[in-house]
Amino acid sequence: MSHPHRPQRPARRRSAVLRPLGASVLVSLGLALAPAAAFACGGFFCFTQPVDQSAERVLYVKHGSKVTAHIQISYTGDDEKFSWVLPVLKVPDLGTGSDTVFTILEQATQPRFNLQWKNTADCNGYSPCQYADAGGGPTAGGGGGGNGGVQVLKEQLVGPYKTVVIKGSKGEELVAWLNTHGYVQPKETTALVDVYAKQGYAFLALQLQKDKAAGDITPIVITMDEVAPCLPIRLTKLAVQPDMPIVTWTLGSARAIPKNFLHVTLNEATLDWLNPGANYKTVVSKAVDQASGHAFTTEYAQPTTKFTAKFHNANWDTKALEKLTDPGAFLNAMLAQGLPRNTQMQGLIRQYIPKPDQYKDIEDNAFYNCLQNVEATSGVCKDYRDAVLKQGFDPVAFAKALQDKVVKPLAEVQAHMDTQKYLTRMYTTMSADEMDKDPIFAFNPGLPDVSHVREATAEPICAAGSKQATQAKLTFKSGQSVVVDIPKSYRDCGWPRVGGGVAFGQGTDALVKGGGQPAYSVEVLDETGAPVVIDPRLADKVDAALNAAEAGKPSLDAAFLATLPESTWDPSAEVVPPLGGDSGTPGGAAGGGVASGCSAHSGSQQAPWAPGGLALLLTLAAALVVRVREGS
Repeated sequence: MSHPHRPQRPARRRSAVLRPLGASVLVSLGLALAPAAAFACGGFFCFTQPVDQSAERVLYVKHGSKVTAHIQISYTGDDEKFSWVLPVLKVPDLGTGSDTVFTILEQATQPRFNLQWKNTADCNGYSPCQYADAGGGPTAGGGGGGNGGVQVLKEQLVGPYKTVVIKGSKGEELVAWLNTHGYVQPKETTALVDVYAKQGYAFLALQLQKDKAAGDITPIVITMDEVAPCLPIRLTKLAVQPDMPIVTWTLGSARAIPKNFLHVTLNEATLDWLNPGANYKTVVSKAVDQASGHAFTTEYAQPTTKFTAKFHNANWDTKALEKLTDPGAFLNAMLAQGLPRNTQMQGLIRQYIPKPDQYKDIEDNAFYNCLQNVEATSGVCKDYRDAVLKQGFDPVAFAKALQDKVVKPLAEVQAHMDTQKYLTRMYTTMSADEMDKDPIFAFNPGLPDVSHVREATAEPICAAGSKQATQAKLTFKSGQSVVVDIPKSYRDCGWPRVGGGVAFGQGTDALVKGGGQPAYSVEVLDETGAPVVIDPRLADKVDAALNAAEAGKPSLDAAFLATLPESTWDPSAEVVPPLGGDSGTPGGAAGGGVASGCSAHSGSQQAPWAPGGLALLLTLAAALVVRVREGS
C-alpha cells in the first residue's frame, strides 16, 4: 500500500523511514457491517470494503483497577513470520476480540462535516442533486534446558495464537530465544528489548499456531492492573511511514485526555468543506507539528448514553444454530440474526464450511451464496450442498466458534459500554522523529463534550449577471470566515456534495488557501480545570516540560506556568511571526529530555509509577516494532 507524504515542516526534518522487509503487520479498519438475509449478493462475501491498513487503532476500557486494551491487527505475508512481542510487568490476562468493535466505533464517531447553504433567488451555491444527497459522503517452546538466561513463566493457546511469557536480563538472549522458538524478531529490536529487560520487564510473545493462517488473525484483548492507559509508541520508529495515523478510543468515567502530550484544536477554515475529508489528515498533521509533533486532537467525546450503536444484538442465538444440519440453512440463519459480515466471519465460514476439492476454484461469493439457496432441488447449488454434506458439516462446532469468537467478545464490549460513563476518540499522526516519547492518557470530568459532527454555513457569491455561484463565504462557529472557490465539479453536480464523513487515515490535499494556520489553539489538558491555552510558538518548551507528567499529579507546576506569556496566536494569519524571547528548544528537547516510556520519567532514575504494566511490540515483518502498553 502506498502512503502519501506531506510536505515537511521547515523547522524539523523527517528522518529516513525503514521499510518493512517482506510481510507487514498493520492495524486496520474492519470491513463494514451489512446485515441482510437475502440470497444472491446478500451473503457474507458481499458488500465488503477494502481494508484500510494505514493506521493503528486501540480501544481502552478503564474498569475498576484494570485497563483492557482491544488492539486491531491486519497482516499480510508469510504466516510463519507473524509474531508479536509485548513487554509486561506482570503476566496479563489474554483473550481475542472482534473487528466489528472497530467497525462500529469508526462508523459512529468518525468526523463529519455538515455545510448549510444560505441561498437566495439571485445566487445559488448548489444544484438540486446536491440536496438530494446532502448527508452523503465517503466513509470514509517450553521451559527446558538451552534457554540460557531466559525463564519461561507461562505458555498458553489463545484463539489462533500460541503465546509464551518469558523473562531475562539481556536483550540479546531474549531475542535469540524468541527467534529460536519461532517468534521471529529483527536484530534491530535487541537494544530496545534490552532496555525493558533491565527495567525488570517480562515479555509476552505471540505467533500463529501451526494450523492457523493470516486469515485467522483476530484482535487481541489484553487486561492488566492499571491506573490509566498508555500508548508506548517509541519503538514504532524502527519502520514507519511519515505521518502514520493513530486513533484511540477510551471508555471510562469521564472524558479522556493526553496527559504528557499537548492537545490541539483545528482551524476549521483550513479544512476543505466542499470536499469533506479531502485534506483532513493534512490539517491534523500540520496542526500537530505546530504543537511540537506531540499532540492529539479530540474528535469525539460524549456520554455513553448518547452512543446509540450496539455491539451486541439480542437476536444472536448460537444455540439455535446448533440444530441446523444444512450448511445453507445455517448461513441463512446467521444472516437473519444479523451476525456481523466481515473478514473474521468469512474466515470462520471457510474453516467450518470448507469448499470441497472439486470446487476449490469457484469464487467464494459464488459458492457460498449459491449454498444459501436451500430450495434448490437440482442444479449447481444442490451439487454444492451435497458435496459439503458428503465431506461433513458440524453445526455444533461452528456455533461454538461463533459464540466464543464473535458473540462473546462483542457482548463484553457492550457490557463495558453499558457500565462506563464516557467514550472519547482522539487522533494524531506521527513520523519517526516524533516517536520519542509515549503518550499517557488520563481523565477530566470537567471538560465539555465534543461532537464528531462539525457544522458551518456557506453564503454563495455570484458574479454580476449570474445566478450560479463560483465562490462561497464559509463561516464557522468560532466566528472565523473564509472565501473559497467552488470547484466546477461541485457546481455541475459531481461528487463531492454538501456534506460527508472523513475516510479514516485519508485526506492529503493541501490546506485551504486563505484559511490561515492549521492549529486554531494548542492546549495543555489536565485531570482538573479548564484547558490552558499556550502560544504554539512555545509548544516545544511546554512539550518538553510535560515529559515529567504523571497520572494523578499536576502536569505542569505553577512556577512554570507563570513563565508563559499570554498567547497572541492568530490562527487566521497566513504567516506566523516570531514570538520573540525564549521560545523553547526546538524538537521538545528542553526541560528534561526525551521521555523514557510509560513506566519511568524522562531524565530520572525513578521506579515505575504504578504496579502493573502492558506494552506491545508490534512487529512489521522483520523491521517494524510497535509497542502498546497501558500504565500510569
